[in-house]
Amino acid sequence: MLKGSAKSDLLTRAVPARKGAPSTIAVWARQLRVHQYAKNALVLVPLLTAHRFDLDSIRHAIVAAVAFSFCASAVYIINDLADLDADRTHLTKRSRPLASGAIRPIDGILAVPALLAAAVGLALSVSLPFLEILLGYLALSTAYTFVLKKKIMIDVVTLALLYTIRVWAGTVAIDVTISEWLLAFSLFIFFALALVKRYTELTARQDAELPEDLTSRNYQYNDLTIMGALAAASALNAITIFILYISSDAVRTLYRHPEFLWLICPILLYWLSRILVLVHRRLMPHDPVIFALTDSVSLALFLAMLAVIFVAI
Repeated sequence: MLKGSAKSDLLTRAVPARKGAPSTIAVWARQLRVHQYAKNALVLVPLLTAHRFDLDSIRHAIVAAVAFSFCASAVYIINDLADLDADRTHLTKRSRPLASGAIRPIDGILAVPALLAAAVGLALSVSLPFLEILLGYLALSTAYTFVLKKKIMIDVVTLALLYTIRVWAGTVAIDVTISEWLLAFSLFIFFALALVKRYTELTARQDAELPEDLTSRNYQYNDLTIMGALAAASALNAITIFILYISSDAVRTLYRHPEFLWLICPILLYWLSRILVLVHRRLMPHDPVIFALTDSVSLALFLAMLAVIFVAI
């Protein structure tokens, strides 16, 4: 039996309310990483690339995106529970609700099956094949949480796959065949962004004069040069794949004016180059995907690319 202070373990500890503390809703929104739900807009990409703008397709895609959001929130909680001790000593992660004590671990544990049940229910309402992909995403995410995120370069490849799976799931949700071009483009561009994420994390530790964290992230400060080079190479490969796509016969079956798609190339070139420069200058926030979905310049460029696509259609 546990005695004295040992009874105040991770599953039962209550944290007194602090004056000016955020509301319960705000705390849970942080824990569920609601701000990260923007990433699941990737599930909607096939609506645009396959030109499926009917109400049923839009409904299925939106439900699929919500299912991914609930599933991702469950994985975030699992990740934070697994890293509880490490997060409490981390420079920024110690402010996370579970690490700071704003949410009790037992409440996090109970939230996981509820979120997964909601995700599975929504996925089944879309289709059984979509559920299978969602469960595959869950399995890979869990493997990343416990094993893969500690493996050099395997972690960034896994992150790229997790983003690409969202795009693939979007095609299954609306029952269209996924384009090999879209798969290849997604893999390379998300590999570049995953490397940018690791680069940003590593430079943040370096600038704070902290020692290398080789136990949870197996990267050294002298890896920054090669990480930057790989990110740039992968970004340029993504653009090359897009150029090959718009030069292929496949694009002529989808677009009446495919020549306009060439206008997207300089936009992509500028956007990816700008991200790499911002990273090098230490001006990139922690997550480049969230940055891309909230940065005013990036959003303006995305709108420009959407306009080009609709003109080409």
